[in-house]
Amino acid sequence: MIKTSANTPKIQVCHLGKQFNGKVVLDDISLEVARGESMVVIGLSGTGKSVLMKCILGLLKPDSGQILVDGEDWSTLDETEQLERMRRIGMVFQNSALFDSLPVWQNVAFALLRRGKSNKQARSSASEILDLVGLPGIEDMMPSELSGGMVKRVGLARAICHKPEMVFYDEPLSGLDPVMSDAITKLMRRLHEEFCVTSVTIAHNMQLARNFGDRIAMLLDGRIYRILTPNELDSCQDPVVRQFVDGRAEGPIRVLEG
Repeated sequence: MIKTSANTPKIQVCHLGKQFNGKVVLDDISLEVARGESMVVIGLSGTGKSVLMKCILGLLKPDSGQILVDGEDWSTLDETEQLERMRRIGMVFQNSALFDSLPVWQNVAFALLRRGKSNKQARSSASEILDLVGLPGIEDMMPSELSGGMVKRVGLARAICHKPEMVFYDEPLSGLDPVMSDAITKLMRRLHEEFCVTSVTIAHNMQLARNFGDRIAMLLDGRIYRILTPNELDSCQDPVVRQFVDGRAEGPIRVLEG
C-alpha cells in the first residue's frame, strides 16, 4: 500500500515535447505519478529518460506540454519561482556528486546550510539522517575515505536531510556490485515509505525496477511504450519489453547503428 502524507504531491506530465537541433527526443509524453508512488522509468540509452527527468526538475524547458505538481504548472515558472519549488525536491545523482572538499556532514546538510541553518542545527540533522541510513559516527570523514556503498548512502542521506516531498534518482545503483545494489535498493524502499515521498527513478537495473517501482514506465523512441507493475513486467510477453528486460541484443528493438 502506498503511504502518503498531507504534503505528498502528485506529478503529471502532460503531452510533453522536446527537440534538440531538430531531433525529437520527447514526443507527446504523458505520465502521471500518484501521491506517494515510486515510478521507475526504464528504456535504452538515448530514449529520452534523462531529458524527461530534467524537464520535470525544471533544468530544461519543454518545447510543448506541461509539468503539473499538484495542479501547478512548473514548466512556466520563472527562475526565482523554480528555485523556491526546488526546496521540495531531493536528488540522488548517478555518481552521488559529493563535494570532495567538504566533510560528510556538510555534504549531507548542504541544503540546510544554504537555507541559513546554523552549523549546530545542520550537523544535528545530518547526524540523525546518517544514523537512519546506517552510517553513524562518520560526520567528519571526507568523501575520499568512503567505500562505494557508503558514498551511495551518503548521497541518499543528502537527498532526504531537508525532508523533501519528492525524490528523484538518476541511476542510483551505478557502479555497485549485486549485493550492495540489493542493500541500497532495500534502503531506498524503506526511506521512500518512511518519508512518504513521491519518487521518480531512471534505471537500467531490472532488480531495482522490480523492487523499488510501484509502476514501471518504458520509454521507446521518445514515447511511453508501456506502463507496467513489477508483476506485469515479468509476465509480459510483448517482444519489445522482453528484449529489454532479458537484456538481449537480438529482437525487435534496433540497438546498434551502422
